[in-house]
Amino acid sequence: MLLDSLKPYLDDLASASPAPGGGAAAAVTVAQGLALLSMVCNLTIGKKKFSMVESQVQEILAQVSAMRVEALAEAEADMQAFNAVMTAYQLSAATDEQKSSKKTALAKATREAAEPPFRLMALAVRAAPLADQLEKIGNPNVLSDVLVGRHLLIAGYKASKENVEVNLQNLSPDDSFVSAMRAKMNTLSLGFSGA
Repeated sequence: MLLDSLKPYLDDLASASPAPGGGAAAAVTVAQGLALLSMVCNLTIGKKKFSMVESQVQEILAQVSAMRVEALAEAEADMQAFNAVMTAYQLSAATDEQKSSKKTALAKATREAAEPPFRLMALAVRAAPLADQLEKIGNPNVLSDVLVGRHLLIAGYKASKENVEVNLQNLSPDDSFVSAMRAKMNTLSLGFSGA
């Protein structure tokens, strides 16, 4: 049953269609990490031996559940942004005016395509401390699930960072967006241990 539900997504990912691609896969990876953290919460809440931390775990559950929705929304946003880049590439460039319009449209679409993976990086950074908390207070019988969840967050973070970088490399180095985005990425990197 699990394979039946995953197969259509993986078939789409494996197809010759460029979307879904790496950005969507990164978002799904983060969502899986968050889902594992939710599972750990659900296997901790309601157990008498964890009653002292139950309210804290319930708060973590609320946060990671909302973050999982965000991660999947970023997968959709990434695919839409990529499609906008492809549309810009297909614009005519027969005249100087068209060339200029195409260049402007492509730069705008590329900037916008850098945003979903950047937001996903930020989401993974926000989620990491929750994994750290669960490692300490969650049900130890599912400790491996916390650790796998954290690894998936790190993988999604790193994959998203690569996606942002690819978009930035397709922009002019003089574009102020590039330096601003790199500065924001550096701030995130400093706050995320293990990445």
